Amino acid sequence: MSGYHQIQRIILWFLLVCCLLVLTKYILFKRSPEYYKNYFAHQDSHKVISDGWKHANLKPFSTIYLFYKSKRLREEYKYDNIGGNIIGFMPLGILLPALFFSLRNIWRVALASFCISLIFETTQLLTGLGSFDVDDIILNTAGGVLGYIVYLALKKIMGDDHSIENSP
Repeated sequence: MSGYHQIQRIILWFLLVCCLLVLTKYILFKRSPEYYKNYFAHQDSHKVISDGWKHANLKPFSTIYLFYKSKRLREEYKYDNIGGNIIGFMPLGILLPALFFSLRNIWRVALASFCISLIFETTQLLTGLGSFDVDDIILNTAGGVLGYIVYLALKKIMGDDHSIENSP
């Protein structure tokens, strides 16, 4: 592998780690550090999980439909929530296939995005740091797929000779 390709891979790995850290911040740690210090000091894990199941959305498209139909929610909130879930996972659809040859397929990127989203949603359920919502998984997976489409467009624009997949 040439020096150029090594630097390219290091940058892509750095961007992937940054992307995952940003997703973790916005999905799991939305509040101040003081909140989490108090929260973890006083939580009862069995109660957190049972409350999580009570508030979980397991019905596909119900939150999306609720946002669409609601007259009470601000339009900005609706777009931020739905768009944020999609846009937040788009970088994964670009970075994963750029780094891993085995993920250069739309179905594999969709599966990887789904699994990463499921991990975040399950963490929310088990820790109480948010609520489990199947619609978030759907939107996040769609974001990963849209990112993969952007990856394919970038690959076509840049040409294969600038791509890291041609390196040994």
